Amino acid sequence: MNKNFYLCNVKKRIFLNNFPNINLKQASLLDWVYDCLSKKAAKIKRLDINFITEDKMLTLNRKHLKHNEHTDILTFNYNDYKAIESEIFICFERACENSKTYSETIENEVLRLISHGLLHILGMRDNTKALRDAMTKEENVLIRKFHVKHPKIKK
Repeated sequence: MNKNFYLCNVKKRIFLNNFPNINLKQASLLDWVYDCLSKKAAKIKRLDINFITEDKMLTLNRKHLKHNEHTDILTFNYNDYKAIESEIFICFERACENSKTYSETIENEVLRLISHGLLHILGMRDNTKALRDAMTKEENVLIRKFHVKHPKIKK
């Protein structure tokens, strides 16, 4: 992971922190995130997408959710119902493991995790099998939208 990388689109109020060195252009990713939220009529006050280590993720999971286990993504929603103000934390090590487990590119796994966080921000839940299936279906829709606009990225 590039420890010093920080990119933002201040106009769109979306921030990427510690984005890993993968085959996704950060500006394209920011535009895609903005498009995904805008198409759902969401207003963005501020959205931070943070790539963190496994140890930091475990600390967050323990502190905020009281879960003593590793996870690939955590989403914190501070919305005031007028505008999105949220943080997404993604564990890049877990994303790499997931990409191998599911025979997926790391780029698509990162897109899936960001999609997952966005859907949580928009109110989707995944605490039952039916809800998880619906969320996976919607994640696939968002990922396809990225690839339609950016067809040179590996699927």
